[in-house]
Amino acid sequence: MKLVVDTNILISFFRDSPVRFILINPFLFDIKFFVPEYGIQELFNIKKLILRYSGLSKSRVDFSFRELKKSLKIIPSEAFKSFKKDALRLAPHEKDLPFFALALKLNCAIWSNELAFKKQSKVKVYNTLELREELSIS
Repeated sequence: MKLVVDTNILISFFRDSPVRFILINPFLFDIKFFVPEYGIQELFNIKKLILRYSGLSKSRVDFSFRELKKSLKIIPSEAFKSFKKDALRLAPHEKDLPFFALALKLNCAIWSNELAFKKQSKVKVYNTLELREELSIS
């Protein structure tokens, strides 16, 4: 299975959660995780928020950030720019465009807990609960 991972899922990685378990163990579920480089930049830009959200020290957040990046294939925007026009019709917000464009390029689903992502029917969107059910994780 291939999944494009939305930033809201990546943020959840910084807490002990099923999201973290899934993201650090892709081989257990035969999943390949992809993220547009924009998603990593967005995550880096909210590092202070992640520090507060997670309750982790700066060094632990930095370490976790490096661990997270090992589980993701980061795709430069140049690689999926030809899909941005189609993604524009699907993405609920402009900031979500790279995630939809990448999913269209890879012909795969998106993992996101944003409800607005499900208001279209071209790209399959799993929320965390649905993905846990798909992977048989309790």
